[in-house]
Amino acid sequence: MNLPENFSFSQQNLQDYSDCRYRFLLKYVHGIEWPAVESEPVLLQEARMELGQQFHRLVQQYFSGVDQSLLGASIQSPELGAWWQEFTTLDLTTFPGEKYAEKTISIPFNGYRLTAKYDLLVIEPGRKFTIYDWKTSTYLPKATNLLGRLQSIVYPFVLRKSITDHQEAKDMMEEIEMIYWFPAHPARPIRFQYSNDRFLQDGDLLTGLVNEIVENDEGWFNRTSDQSRCRYCNYRSHCGRGINAGVIEPGSEEFLDESAFDLDFNAL
Repeated sequence: MNLPENFSFSQQNLQDYSDCRYRFLLKYVHGIEWPAVESEPVLLQEARMELGQQFHRLVQQYFSGVDQSLLGASIQSPELGAWWQEFTTLDLTTFPGEKYAEKTISIPFNGYRLTAKYDLLVIEPGRKFTIYDWKTSTYLPKATNLLGRLQSIVYPFVLRKSITDHQEAKDMMEEIEMIYWFPAHPARPIRFQYSNDRFLQDGDLLTGLVNEIVENDEGWFNRTSDQSRCRYCNYRSHCGRGINAGVIEPGSEEFLDESAFDLDFNAL
């Protein structure tokens, strides 16, 4: 497969490939603009997207040194205001270590680049690294579902690999933790420690995915047989599986979840 010039692998495009090879082909190889809205109601979806974007911008400005009271005064949405109050209660600026908001790390991988953009990366004395990712969905997903997604693989792997490639003591193992934090559920973060065994397993998994993509022709990129993944796909009209994406019901696991809407706030 001939990928576009300067193509970089990421958790988003690898997740698309894992969900549906055909979606990857249309989106990243052919560059086809999606013809259908992702989900109804559209206006509600757009409002949720904007709210999530505003939260991410506020946090980025917060770690850039903008006065917290000025940021709070700029908030007009009561829901965003509640999220912001919960976030500031964390008081992350007082935590030890250097903090890097919206930090991008790109590593060479299998002849391409593998890139991750972190909402917040904290590097503490003693070689401890903490990855924070803000999830602004109102629904709290199951930990097993979230930890099985490519973001939970790519983000710690890229960080660990970048450290290993630049340190003198190759056998030194750094402590890496990843935390998904939900402003709508502040007391229920999803977190995991990244082990050396997991690092080796993830390297094999990611190498296999990249090899599949680059070594196969277009015939390999077939439509998913799991049509439940088509319910909210905005490419479904290309597959004869509907014109508009399905309606997300309130209270369902997918309701207003970033992954259901295929939102990539990490690209902001």
